[in-house]
Order: sequence, then C-alpha cells, then structure tokens
Amino acid sequence: MSTTIFIFDIVLIIIFACSCTINVTAYCKTKHVREFETGMLMFFYCLNSMIIFMSEFLLELPLFEGAYNVLTYFSVKVICGIAISTLYMLLTASLLEKKIGILHVIIMMPLICVTVYVGDLNGSVSQHWVFYTIRQIYLACFAFYYFIRYASTKDREYKIRIREYRFVFLIGGIFSVLIFAEDSMVIFHFQYVINTLNLKVFMEHNLSEDIFFVILAVIGVKSGFSQLIQRSEPAARMEPGIPISVAAVCEVETPYPEDPFAGAYGLSNRQRDVLYLLLKDKTYQEMGEELGLSVGTVKFHAHGIYEKTDSRNRSELIGKYEKFYESREQTQLT
Repeated sequence: MSTTIFIFDIVLIIIFACSCTINVTAYCKTKHVREFETGMLMFFYCLNSMIIFMSEFLLELPLFEGAYNVLTYFSVKVICGIAISTLYMLLTASLLEKKIGILHVIIMMPLICVTVYVGDLNGSVSQHWVFYTIRQIYLACFAFYYFIRYASTKDREYKIRIREYRFVFLIGGIFSVLIFAEDSMVIFHFQYVINTLNLKVFMEHNLSEDIFFVILAVIGVKSGFSQLIQRSEPAARMEPGIPISVAAVCEVETPYPEDPFAGAYGLSNRQRDVLYLLLKDKTYQEMGEELGLSVGTVKFHAHGIYEKTDSRNRSELIGKYEKFYESREQTQLT
C-alpha cells in the first residue's frame, strides 16, 4: 500500500509541476494574467502535495521529527489553503471579466480569519472540520456565482463568451460537495476508516480533492500549451501618420494593417487580427473561419483585447477605438 501511495504522490507532484511550468511560460509569452494565476494555482497544488508526501514518507527521519508537524500543518497548510481559495476567486473574476476590487478582499477575509484561527494541530475534531469545510463552501459559492451570472445576464455576446467555462464551474460545484462529504466522513469517523476499512490513504489524502486538482491541472496544461503553440503572424505595416477609422478598417482586406491604437494597448499580431474583425462586427464563428482558428481560441483573443483595452464589450471597444483617433486628430490639429 505504501508503494502505491508513494507513486500516487509522485505522479500528482509531476502533473502539478508540469501544469505550473507550462502556464507560467505561457504567461511570459502572452502576458495574460490568467495564465499567471493558473500557474500559481498549480504551484500551490504542487506545494500541498509535496507537504503531504513529506508527512507520509519523511517523518521517520530525525530531521523531520518534532517541529515538522507544526511547521507543515499550521504554516504551510494554512498558506496553501488561503492561496488556493484566493486564486479560485481571482480566476473566477477573470473568467467572468470582472475587475478585482475592495469587495473581493472583504469576501476573502472570513476565510483567512477562520483558516488561521482553527488551523492548529491541537484543535478539536470540529475545528479540523471547519478548517477544511470553509474552503469547499467558498469553492461552491464561486461555482454558484458563475451560474447566477450566466442565467441573469442580458448581454448575449457576454453570455456566449462565458459559456465555454460552464464545465469548469460545474465540476467545481460537484467536487466541492464530494470533497466536503469525504472530509466529513474521515474527520468524524477517522478511527473507523483507518482501522476497520484499513484505508490508510485517507490519513493525508482527500481523493475527491486530488481528482479535482488533476482535472484542473489537465485543463491548465491544455490551455497553457495552446497559447505556447499559437502562431505569431506578421502584420503588414501602414504608412506612418495615416490614422485608421472604424469605417476604413471595414474596407480593408487581410492581412490587416497595424495601427497606433493596437500599438498603444500592446495588442499581439493575432489580437490585431481579431480586433479588426470585431470592428467589422463579425461573429465569432465568422472570425474563426476567416482566421483558421477555433471559436474558443477567437473568444480567448477577444477577451484578451477587452482586458488590455479595459473594455467590457464590443460596443465599448468600438467607442474607445473611435475616441482614440478623435483625440489623436485633435492633438495633431493643435
């Protein structure tokens, strides 16, 4: 059994480390905050698994006796719990195209306070249960918030953009319940699980949580890798000093010319392609067919454009594009 658990721990660490590396590398290439947040989430998954691995296989060494338990379960476990829940919130806000504000800090304060207060090795069974349960409550709330937003929004374009994340939030909600149930069973019936069922793996692992982490890690690998292999196609240069209006953009054919607006907001070549199709009021399906991309990839680039230009939707983006050149022309006239 110990060999199986040893291999299981190593596999988890490798999966999380790979996902972390791929997403951080993708962030270095694209500068999308979402890749960085995903990479950090995978880092704390990996750190959490390493702590479990150390507690299961290194405690017998003299170096890890005594103070190690306190260091692991009070310090690192608390840090991992808070960091993972915070990153869930940041990713939820990013996927729903919401800015982080003081309200989000206030929302996280109860979790931080409770986690620090009850995250003690000498705590009671109830305290241990609260320590693990509050994280699942937050995870379930984030999933619930997504579906509330999706059902209540009147913006059809926004609804289309966030629709592709339904699976992630659905499994988040389902696994929050499964993890809660497993934690409750093990914490309140610990001796029965260990002695009667002879399931030593439950001493440190929550199998439902491990499966959930692996699913998110695989999704993270797929998303990060897709960004790493994206082609950067060169865009044709326009003559300097010639501004581009929305009407002018709608008349040109691909490859699209570069313009000061795209440069000012640091849009990549692929984002510039999507930008001009957004200005032409093309649907995501039409953009994908014209650029040879999947609809999901087009939506991803569109979201990146909205994020970089601080626009909530296509109408606001077009308005900013037009105002950019109006301001530019006024500056040139003066």
